[in-house]
Amino acid sequence: VQGSDTKLAGEAVMILAHHDPNGAAGATIFNGADDNISGVVGLLAIAEAYAKAAAEGRGPRRSVVFVATDSEERGPSLGAWHLTMGPRFPLDSTVAVFNVDMIGRNEEIPADGGARFNGLEPQTAESNANAVNIIGYSRAPGLAAAVDSANRETGLTLRFRYDNNPSNMLRRSDQWPCLQKDVPAVWFHTGLHPDYHTAFDDAEKINYEKMIRIVRLIHQVSWNVANSDERF
Repeated sequence: VQGSDTKLAGEAVMILAHHDPNGAAGATIFNGADDNISGVVGLLAIAEAYAKAAAEGRGPRRSVVFVATDSEERGPSLGAWHLTMGPRFPLDSTVAVFNVDMIGRNEEIPADGGARFNGLEPQTAESNANAVNIIGYSRAPGLAAAVDSANRETGLTLRFRYDNNPSNMLRRSDQWPCLQKDVPAVWFHTGLHPDYHTAFDDAEKINYEKMIRIVRLIHQVSWNVANSDERF
């Protein structure tokens, strides 16, 4: 979506989500409803809102770029690394990246979850019913503050806790290659759960009401950043 301000249209806000799940193993299909079709649905909904606003003559001042990467599950983040090596929009003019990866469930860490949950404290889904993790906050504190400000209307519980955790979450999604190129980036992530990277990650288990609220938050913070006089 092309920016409307002649001075700021050469800068961009990027919204990012990987479209690949874990594929299949023989006859077993990994539908990946949360990881990461939830993120792609959010990406498309936000893109639709921006396109509608632009068509009505009230588009963002900065340009907004929407990217669905491939091969996040292979590498990890091979698609995002490729993006940073040959971006469609210059990285030095990209003021913010909002990565949307797994926004459809409540974080639930079993006590005996094994290697998939290494470094994460056991917790129940109920304890995270209103929560979303913001990852990358220590590398992009300005964006984290912008998310916190935009959340005043959404009322979600923002958890800033995994940047320096033994689970290595900071490096496990597509915001990491962007951070390595000095582009401010944060990841919206409702957390791992027992169906993570299994064939049981299906659509009927998605918390759609919560997902809608998170998508509205991402839209609002991206809108705020796209229209701000200053960089974050």
